[in-house]
Amino acid sequence: MEKNTKIIAVIAVVAIIVVAGIGAVLLSQPKEEGKKVIYWTTVAPINQKAALLAGTIDGAVGWEPYSSAAISDGTANSVIWSDQVWPNHPCCVLIVKKSFVDNNPANQDLVARVVRAHMDATAWILKTIQEGSGTNYTAMLATGAQFANVNKTVVQQALGHIEYGTQITDATKVGLKNFTVEFADLGQITGLGGYSNVTNFVNGIVNTSYLTMALEVTPSSTILGPVRLGYLNGDLHQFARVIAMNASLWGGETLFEKYGIDVTGSPAPFAAGGAVMDAVAANQIDMGYLGAPPAILKRINVGTQIEVISLVNMEGSAMVAKAPLRTLADLNGKLVGTPGPTSIQHLLLLYYATQNGYQVKLKGT
Repeated sequence: MEKNTKIIAVIAVVAIIVVAGIGAVLLSQPKEEGKKVIYWTTVAPINQKAALLAGTIDGAVGWEPYSSAAISDGTANSVIWSDQVWPNHPCCVLIVKKSFVDNNPANQDLVARVVRAHMDATAWILKTIQEGSGTNYTAMLATGAQFANVNKTVVQQALGHIEYGTQITDATKVGLKNFTVEFADLGQITGLGGYSNVTNFVNGIVNTSYLTMALEVTPSSTILGPVRLGYLNGDLHQFARVIAMNASLWGGETLFEKYGIDVTGSPAPFAAGGAVMDAVAANQIDMGYLGAPPAILKRINVGTQIEVISLVNMEGSAMVAKAPLRTLADLNGKLVGTPGPTSIQHLLLLYYATQNGYQVKLKGT
């Protein structure tokens, strides 16, 4: 879809929501059923290549580096990359549980320190990618390979599909509005979480003050407090956290430790963003890295109170098909694995397939 066409379509739908209310979208008639259908099942991206090789799925939608891993050795062919569907779209974000700071304002400083570590690590990644060689570049590839359990060549290929950043810009907010409208259009949300329109919803869940506060943060010689920080399993979209946790890159302490934060008690990595939001709701974590769509979906449908406080990356997801399949048409009637119905990857499948006249059904239905 052309970018201008996408923007015009989103503006039109947002106008409908503002004027007529969210119910106008949610109660719209579903598309007439056709013969074209794609089935889905939940498969974590880290397991998608193995499932493709085993023949238990015919396609997959995952995050990097697992899409590149399947493509690079001929296991699969790329069907579509997320930037081809949503040019320059936001992907992962950093969130904080509202009660973590609302119940203890002193924790605002801890959150700002986490954000500062995230910002420094992101700047290091961008500089190292630009350098393209040298000690830091080699260390970056090795760190990514160890974290995601892939080889360094796959990491290098994956980094070419991801754009890292921290600032929440007007364009970022437009992307968040786009996702919200698409969820409504697909019947995936039940309202707007108490907000009157999409713009107010996005403005209500975004808090850029921590990005400003982080600029004033200085290193600390002592640990000032703990933060339970959730993240996704093997997801190089969230590479900044991985780099920040590599003490060998920062003189023997992690970036979080440098800024006085203890994240060593962080729980095990999560399989998908919806699980991160569930962990927030269960008071298992205070902050988390996850895709913007699960943050939006769980905030609206479940009421999980979070704030989006930093961008993490843009783009970097793909739909692939087991070789020799290579097109959406080749996946007609076949089974595609996604991280689950709250993920940006699942939204990519729903949106792209629906736009091309396909029904998307859970396996067995």
